[in-house]
Amino acid sequence: MGGAARDLARTVAAAVAHEPVALTVKNLSALSAADTAEIRRVFESELKTAGQPAAEVRIAISENLTQFLLVAEIHRQGDRQVLLESWPRPPAPSAAALQDKPARVTLEKKLVWEQDQPILDVAQSGDAILVLDATRVLLVRGAERQSAPIPATHPWPRDIRGRLSVSDSAFTAYLPGAICRGTAQPQLSLVCRDSPDPWLLAPGAIALFAPDRNLFPGHIDVEPGGARDLPPFYSAAPAGDAWIFAAADGRAHIYTHSWESAGAIDQWGSDIAAIQTPCGARILATRPTGRTEPDAIRTYDLGVSEVNGGAPRPAGPALEFSGPITALWFAGNSATAVSRDLQTGRYAAFILAPTCGS
Repeated sequence: MGGAARDLARTVAAAVAHEPVALTVKNLSALSAADTAEIRRVFESELKTAGQPAAEVRIAISENLTQFLLVAEIHRQGDRQVLLESWPRPPAPSAAALQDKPARVTLEKKLVWEQDQPILDVAQSGDAILVLDATRVLLVRGAERQSAPIPATHPWPRDIRGRLSVSDSAFTAYLPGAICRGTAQPQLSLVCRDSPDPWLLAPGAIALFAPDRNLFPGHIDVEPGGARDLPPFYSAAPAGDAWIFAAADGRAHIYTHSWESAGAIDQWGSDIAAIQTPCGARILATRPTGRTEPDAIRTYDLGVSEVNGGAPRPAGPALEFSGPITALWFAGNSATAVSRDLQTGRYAAFILAPTCGS
């Protein structure tokens, strides 16, 4: 694709004598938006698009059964010239490959709360939403608001993290070096105490959290399997009988059911979570972006081949956010995500719901 686009762009540049042009690109094929944007970038790098245009260049991307077609239509000084390039379509997947391909999972995000202060986690309790930040637990039920303060008995670490776990109307808030327990019915109540108790990572899995940092130092207790000591990690997700840990070294490390290392993933961020979808369990992972870049969350399938060293397979399109992801936690059949908007600086909490398709 890239070679055909560059060859055609250079031919067009010569045809217009390297003078400025007005460029349009139209995709009439099944080519993705990302590939279409790459073709536009190639043409913009070879053509002059600044200044008074001396010609109009219209690029159309089409396809037939065997190849993609790139058509350049040049209008200059009353003349019309058409130039073509093509590249072969990839072969259609075999029936066996289609059978092995995981069902496509699309994530839908629902905004549940937004505020200026960093949101650590949100959770649903009956018909109410609980919002956790460093100073309070907030209950939101329609227009009703109830707030329970969290006492600051010791300094919080930079980039504080927190976790909510809900069981019927009771809930637990995990904070660095502290734990709070409360109920949402009939009125919001909360009791907090300093505690080194481990945090809930996933059903049947708990891990100690470093009270002076924003990560797990590596001690985890899983049922079945018992306690293990691993390298420090930011987040973790079960993948069938295996486990994945987004470690402090910037890679996601895979461990088999017998806790043998099965490789590492380089292209994920520090926030991962498991989610149960209508078409089976999947892994959610952020991108390895910085604090000043927009982030995205994508679903992945992790089968036997991936546990044995293969690359994780995307199971659906990336869900884009307007800023970095500051929290991502499992919630059974859904997940919660918090993002900081780069334009407003405000924090927004979302519930992510998966749907399955072909």
